[in-house]
Amino acid sequence: MFEGRIHLAVALCAFVALFAGESAADDAGPILPPLPPDRMPTLEFSVEPVEVTLGDIVTWKAVIKRRVGDRIHLSRTASFSDFEIQSKDDTVGEATDDWLQETLIVNLISFEAGDIEIPSHRITVVDIEGRVAEIETEPVTVSVKSLIANEPEPKIKPDTGPGVPVYEDDYTLLYVLGALGAIIVIALLTLLGRKLWSLRRPRRGPPPPPPRPAEEIALEKLAAIRESSHLEEDRYKLFHVLLSEAFREYLGNRYRFHSLDRSTEELVIEMRKPTLPPELFERIIELLAQTDFVKFAKFIPGHQASLEMLEEAFAVVDVTTPKPSVPSPAKDQEGDNG
Repeated sequence: MFEGRIHLAVALCAFVALFAGESAADDAGPILPPLPPDRMPTLEFSVEPVEVTLGDIVTWKAVIKRRVGDRIHLSRTASFSDFEIQSKDDTVGEATDDWLQETLIVNLISFEAGDIEIPSHRITVVDIEGRVAEIETEPVTVSVKSLIANEPEPKIKPDTGPGVPVYEDDYTLLYVLGALGAIIVIALLTLLGRKLWSLRRPRRGPPPPPPRPAEEIALEKLAAIRESSHLEEDRYKLFHVLLSEAFREYLGNRYRFHSLDRSTEELVIEMRKPTLPPELFERIIELLAQTDFVKFAKFIPGHQASLEMLEEAFAVVDVTTPKPSVPSPAKDQEGDNG
C-alpha cells in the first residue's frame, strides 16, 4: 500500500513537471526532478495505542529507509489535530549497503475525550543532487476515553498505589516543645519538693557541749555523796551503792569500756589491759571488793570506815587523772634566750 502511494506521488510530480509550461519555469525556476525508482525510500508507519484514556501518551512513529546522504523533512507546523506534542525524537541507524533507517517519533497527549483523527502527513526526501520524493502517512483515528465520562455522579477512585506524599502532618516541633515543657515542669516540681522537704525537716539545734572529762563527772558525784546525810541516817547500803556506781562509771569513762553492766571479775580483767602501777591496781581492786561486801554480803562497815572508803575513791581519781604537762625550767630558759 505504501509503495503504491509512493509511485502515485512520483507520477504526480512528473505530471506537474510536464504541464507546468516554460513561462512557469521561467518565473519559479527549474523544476526539481523526482528520485529514480532505485533510490525511492520506503516507509513503515504506526500509531500506538489507538485506545487511550485522558492523559495517556500516544506514539506516532515513522521509520524511513533511505539512501545514505538523502535528507528527510517533516514540517514543523504539521498538525496532529486535538493532540498536543509532548516530545519529538529523530534517530538515524547504521548504514548497510548504502541504505540506512531514520526513525521519527512524536509523543502525543490529549486532554479531550472522544475519537480524534490524526491526519496524514507528507514526509519529503531530498537526495544529494536535489531530486525530491514525498511519502505520506495514513490518517489514524485514536479513541480517547475519560474514566468518569459515563458515570452520572463520578467519584474519585480509591488510591491503590504507593503514590507520592504531597502533604504530611509534621508534629516534630510539637514533640520538641512538649518534651521541653515536661523537663521544665519536672525541674520546677523537684525544686518545690526540695523546698517543702527542707521546711518539714526539724531544724538542727545547737551542737551538744563537748564531752565532760571523766574526773569531773566522778568528783561531782563523789562530792554529792560526801555532802549527803546517808551515813547520819544509817543508810549505809545506799551510801556504798552510790559510791560503787560512781567509782565504776569513772573507771569505764577513764579507760574506755562499759563498766556499769559488768561484774567485779570482768572489771578486774579490763583493768589489766591498761598499764597501771601494781600498787594502784591493788588499790582499785580493794575498793571494788569492799563495796561489793556491802552490796551483796550484807556487811555494814562503821561510819569512819565508810568515810575512809569515800576518801580512797577521791584519791584514786586524783592519781589516775592525767596531769597537764609542765615545761621544764631548761626549756623555759631556752625559750627566754631565744
